Amino acid sequence: MKRKLKYLLPLIVIAVGIFLLKSEAGAGEIPKVRFLLEWGAYGTGNGEFNQPIGIAVDKEGYVYVSDSGNNRIQKFSNDGKFILSWGEKGSKEGQLDIPMHINVDGENNLYVTEYGNDRVQKFTSDGKFLLIFGRTGEGRGEFDAPSGVAVDKGGSIYVVDFYNHRVQKFSAEGTFLLQIGEPGQVINGKLHYPTDVNVGLEGNVYVADAYNNRIQVFSSQGAFVRKWGGALGRGDKGDLNGWFNVATGIGIDTEGRVYVADFDNHRIQIFDRKGNFITSFGTRGSGSGEFERPTDVTVDKHGNIIVVDWGNNRIQKFSIEWEK
Repeated sequence: MKRKLKYLLPLIVIAVGIFLLKSEAGAGEIPKVRFLLEWGAYGTGNGEFNQPIGIAVDKEGYVYVSDSGNNRIQKFSNDGKFILSWGEKGSKEGQLDIPMHINVDGENNLYVTEYGNDRVQKFTSDGKFLLIFGRTGEGRGEFDAPSGVAVDKGGSIYVVDFYNHRVQKFSAEGTFLLQIGEPGQVINGKLHYPTDVNVGLEGNVYVADAYNNRIQVFSSQGAFVRKWGGALGRGDKGDLNGWFNVATGIGIDTEGRVYVADFDNHRIQIFDRKGNFITSFGTRGSGSGEFERPTDVTVDKHGNIIVVDWGNNRIQKFSIEWEK
């Protein structure tokens, strides 16, 4: 029997205005974050969600959401208007069993990890099935609850293997290439229930090492580069700037800045590419600009921040103003 209860429980894990918190990145680096809009509510209809988890935005500005409880992907315009959806519960090609984090490549193809089917599927932007790889297990190319997924400029695919405590790298065709990380805590390069992955401008691989409460960065060949955050634990220590209480989702903007969904602190934190804290926004609640356990975050080509507000079954969008 799969040991998937721990992750499934947490993840199935202010009116329009300005959110501004103290920065540790120095003068001139304090951005102003403004709430723009929100969409979604609990349900099964178009534009409704049942425990959304992952989000991605393509180069045209279309937004994709993994609607995990409804076993589907939904596509929206950049202002939240429903366009289409695909998927239904099952294990055949094109069917989904608890889709998790998602990502797009340079050709607007969408990659979807499946918690229940232990595999990755690739689709066109309108939901046409293209590729499938992975199966249940602990060996090379096998998964136990894949979570995050990212694609680099060369087409290589990185997949977070949650219960196997690792990231696996594949060719564009889904052939296993190498493993990044191994089970463990505290030590550099060790992973403890990682949840998401992204690729930085320099080609480094950024991993949300969720239950180690940190971000770890590796080279594309798996060498440890750096980390930030750490195992301070929960409570008042875990909500300090730059520290996490389950880091679940990670986005990177066109300048290389890193955005992290800080799940149990109900906020988004922003860092430079070296891990220096810049600012954070969000508090617990259901109002505009508030979150109930955000699971993922992405940034569009205009620099707008789009957040999966998991506990409120909605998506929220923010603008950010970087001081020149």
